[in-house]
Amino acid sequence: MAWIKVTDPQGHPIYLSAEQLVRIRPCIAGAGDLASAKSIVDLVSGMQAVRETQDEIIEHIRNAGRDDDKAAGA
Repeated sequence: MAWIKVTDPQGHPIYLSAEQLVRIRPCIAGAGDLASAKSIVDLVSGMQAVRETQDEIIEHIRNAGRDDDKAAGA
């Protein structure tokens, strides 16, 4: 199982299972809690606002499998 690390709008680390991702969409700039969110990650069980851009999240997903391979070989 591949996990990716992202950041919630308040700056806390969040770990998401790549297998649970449904889609990544832009976050429309708002006020309050979502003011610093750049993307919304839709998951099988809900959604999560994050500070990373869509391209950054896709890069995290691409690297997730590589990081798992490196850890298994160590």
